[in-house]
Amino acid sequence: MKVIALYKLLLVVLLSVALPVAAAPPLGRDNMPAWRYTVRPGDTLINIAERHLTDVGYWPAVQKANQVDDPYRLLPGTVLRIPASMLRRVPAAVTVETRNGAVRWRTATGDWQEASEGQRLAAGSTLETLDNASALLRLADGSRLLLSANSQIVFDALGAFAGGLMVDTRLRLQRGQGDITANPARRANQHLQIQTPAAQVVVRGTHFRVGVESDVTREETLFGLVGVSGAGRGVSVPRGRGTIARVGESPIKPVPLLGAPDVSALPTRFEYLPLRFPMPRLPGAAAWIAEVAPDPSFTRIVLSRSGRGDALTFPDLPNGEHVLRLRAIDLNGLQGIDALHRFVVFARPFPPGLNSPGDSATVRSARPPFAWTSQQGVGGYRLQVAAAPDFAMPLHVASTTLNSWEVPADLPPGKLYWRAASVDEQGQQGPWSLAAEFTYKPGPGPVDLGRAAVEFQSEVLRLNLPPAPEGLVYEALLSPDPELREVVAQAQASDGALLLPRPDAGSYYLGIRLLDRSDNTPGPLAVQKIEVPYSRLWLLLLLLPVVAL
Repeated sequence: MKVIALYKLLLVVLLSVALPVAAAPPLGRDNMPAWRYTVRPGDTLINIAERHLTDVGYWPAVQKANQVDDPYRLLPGTVLRIPASMLRRVPAAVTVETRNGAVRWRTATGDWQEASEGQRLAAGSTLETLDNASALLRLADGSRLLLSANSQIVFDALGAFAGGLMVDTRLRLQRGQGDITANPARRANQHLQIQTPAAQVVVRGTHFRVGVESDVTREETLFGLVGVSGAGRGVSVPRGRGTIARVGESPIKPVPLLGAPDVSALPTRFEYLPLRFPMPRLPGAAAWIAEVAPDPSFTRIVLSRSGRGDALTFPDLPNGEHVLRLRAIDLNGLQGIDALHRFVVFARPFPPGLNSPGDSATVRSARPPFAWTSQQGVGGYRLQVAAAPDFAMPLHVASTTLNSWEVPADLPPGKLYWRAASVDEQGQQGPWSLAAEFTYKPGPGPVDLGRAAVEFQSEVLRLNLPPAPEGLVYEALLSPDPELREVVAQAQASDGALLLPRPDAGSYYLGIRLLDRSDNTPGPLAVQKIEVPYSRLWLLLLLLPVVAL
C-alpha cells in the first residue's frame, strides 16, 4: 500500500513538472456564476480539466479552490465549484419561436429588421415588439420568454459552457413586459439574470413576470422563488407575491398578488363586433389586463387590452375559438393571478342591416316588402319571419341573392319579427342580424252599403250609417265621376251621420270608406251611383209661370 501511495505521489509530481501550470483567470470575471459540477465515478481533476476547461493546467486552481486533498481520489457525489471563466464556452442564441404582429430586431450597430419565426439571435442583439405584437423566445437552457406588446429587450450575454452543461443568460429588459418560464427541465447550472433600469432579477427555475414602465420595475412570482435586488438591497419573492423597485430605491417587501378573477359569467360566444367583456367584481382591483390567444398555451398573444372601466373591449377577432387570459392590477400596479376563459367568435360574414320593415314599424299591407343593405363579398342572404322572438317556428324562411324579398302569403295580424343573414360564396352562413320587431295591423275593412241610408234634404245630403268601430271614422266622397277623380263634396264622422252639401240634380257617385284615426290609413271604397232629384224649391219656381196664366 505504501508503494502505491508513493507511486501516485511521484506521478503527481511528474505531471506538475510536465504540464505547464496555467494562470487561472480571476474568479467571478464578468460576474459569471460558478459551475457546480457533481463528481461521477472514475473522475479525477485531470480528466475533468481535459473535458471541460479551456486549459488543462487549471486543475491545480480547482483543487485549491475546492480544498481537494487527492486529485485522483474524488468521492462520487462531491460538488466542485469551478469558475465559469475557466470553462470552455460556445456562443448560445435566442430563438424566435412565434411572433405576432410587428416584431423587429437589430444588432448593436445595425438597422432594424423584421424578425421571423425560427430566427436565431446572438448576444448583443435587441428585439422589439410594437403595438398589438408579441414574440415567444426560447433561450439556450429551454427557458421561454413571452414578450408583450411595446416591449424591448437586449441580449447582453448568451453562453453555454462545458458542452452545454452550464448555460449563462443575461438579458436587459428596457421597457414592456416579459412572462418567463425559466429552466422548465429543472436542470442544474442554468443561470438566468434579467436586468432592468431599476432592478436585477435572478432565477434558477420558476415562472414569473417582469414589467418595466418608466422608472418602475415590477416582478410577480407565479411559481418558485425569484430574487430581486436594487440600490444595494434585495428581496426574495415567493410564489403568489410581487415586488416593485424604483430607480435608486430598494425593492419593496413582497406583497400578496390579487387572486384569479371569477370569469364564469363572461360571454362565451360573440356574433357581433366589437367584443365586450364585462369585468367581474374583485376586491382590491384597480385596473385590468386581458390578453387573447388561440389556445391556452399562450405561445402567441394576438390582442391585449388594459383599462380601469367596467368592461374591456376588443375591436375585432377572426371567426373561431379563442382564449382570454384575465388578471387584475392592484393599487401598487402589480398584476395578479391569471384566469383563463374560452370563447368563440362567429361574426363573419357580417349580417346585413335591416331596412324595412324597420324596428317597431307598423305595416298595413298583408304582404309588405322586405329590404336590407347589400354586403360586399357575399353570395346571398337568408331571411326568417316569425311570430315569436326566438324564431323557433318561423312563418317564412327564404334564400335569395337579392337584398329584397316579397312574402308569398298574407301575414297574420299582430306583432311579428324578422331577421337576415349573409351567406358567403362558399355557402357558409354568418350570424343572424338582430331581429326587427314590427306590427302588422290590417287596414279598415269595407263599408256595408246595404246598411247606409241616403236622405235628400233641402240643403244637405244626409247619410245614415251605424257608428264606426272604435278608432275608425267614416269618410264620404261625392263625385260625378265613377272613379271619384273629381270630388265635389266630402265629409267625415264617427257616429255614422255624414252630412254633404246637396249638389245639383243629376247622377253622382257616392264613395264611403273607413279611416284609421291613428295614421289615416284608408279602407277600401264602397261606391254606389245615386240620382239627386230636383229640390221642391225648384219645382215651385217651375210652377210660377203656370199660376200666372
